[in-house]
Amino acid sequence: NARVWTSETQRAEAIQVWNIHYNYHRPHTAVGDQPPASQLHHGVTNLLIGNN
Repeated sequence: NARVWTSETQRAEAIQVWNIHYNYHRPHTAVGDQPPASQLHHGVTNLLIGNN
């Protein structure tokens, strides 16, 4: 699915959202149909931390 981004900021924001989905919500068969973050041994959240 190709997409044309109108700015680097727009692209960076989209990849951040995609990474959270991929690592914290999308099940992976390689880790027992759990998201990859479930394999981490320390506390993990899926909260975005901005540069505010």
